[in-house]
Amino acid sequence: MNVVIFVAGLPGTGKSSIAKCLAEKYSIHYYDIDEVKKVIYPQDPDFEYNMRHGIPFKEETRLKVFEQVMVDFKQLAKKCHHLVVDEALHLKRSRQVLFDSAKAYFGGYVVVWVKTDEALVEARLRKKNRKNHILKDPGKMYPAFAKDFERVDESHIVCENNGSLEETTQGLFCLIQNVAFLQTGGR
Repeated sequence: MNVVIFVAGLPGTGKSSIAKCLAEKYSIHYYDIDEVKKVIYPQDPDFEYNMRHGIPFKEETRLKVFEQVMVDFKQLAKKCHHLVVDEALHLKRSRQVLFDSAKAYFGGYVVVWVKTDEALVEARLRKKNRKNHILKDPGKMYPAFAKDFERVDESHIVCENNGSLEETTQGLFCLIQNVAFLQTGGR
């Protein structure tokens, strides 16, 4: 079964690091939604204000991003068996676009919800070494994302990211393999 692995969580949980490590270690194509956001978000008339004040982009803008992702998924499905994608997935309506696209073009998906101790999240968000990330100051966005988060109703894997990246990724891959095995009825 081809699958999209969504590595999800709030800013600072380490979802991007886990997703990239997972993709590299197991030779799965990594799809960087931030690259799409870098093109579409600046088109929003509130871009500068939102970035300065830590205001998440309105759903209309987020949906434009995910509509482009949908187009990209269709193309990538022609050459990739699996994808690893990191995204907050904090709003139901917009994440459903991604889930529907994963089902349509790859046959299925797995959601990995990354959780991290609050003190560790705060320490990560204070760091200023976020390379190529759309959010220059994710510490400002974190409270809004946490407040607006709409629970994920789908079955998913919860990944505790409080140890080393290597340990977290290795344990996570074993869980993903077991979930995929169970979803295919052991085939």
